Amino acid sequence: MTTAEQNRQELIDWLLAYAKKHEIVVEFVDVNPTYRPLSLKQHRLAIININWYRLEEVPFSIVHEIGHIMLANGDPDSHRNQTFAGHNSEEDPADIFSVKLIYDYSCRKGDCFEEPGLFMQSYGIPDRVTDITKELFKRK
Repeated sequence: MTTAEQNRQELIDWLLAYAKKHEIVVEFVDVNPTYRPLSLKQHRLAIININWYRLEEVPFSIVHEIGHIMLANGDPDSHRNQTFAGHNSEEDPADIFSVKLIYDYSCRKGDCFEEPGLFMQSYGIPDRVTDITKELFKRK
């Protein structure tokens, strides 16, 4: 196992423990590489494709679906009111939740990133959330 694979697995393990703590079930499926993850909010269930075509983004997919569930159910750890200006779709709050939670995880590990690009690359954060990540770094 490479260092990147090991780091990805450690993050996945941490996210699964986080989900369990918040009574969220994460199920993995091995399907077509373009099958998107989804969450069944009312059932507190996240379904994640472990065959996703961008394997490095699987942890982000997990936390993103956890975010949808946490936000939909008003869980206290969801930070519902902590949003960035201009982001108000259902996807954006889940993305913000995801970036913040991964950032918190990285800080707990002792990873001290000074700029968002390396952070995103190190944790498989998709390019579509670059602006959200940059905004987080401005606030830290």
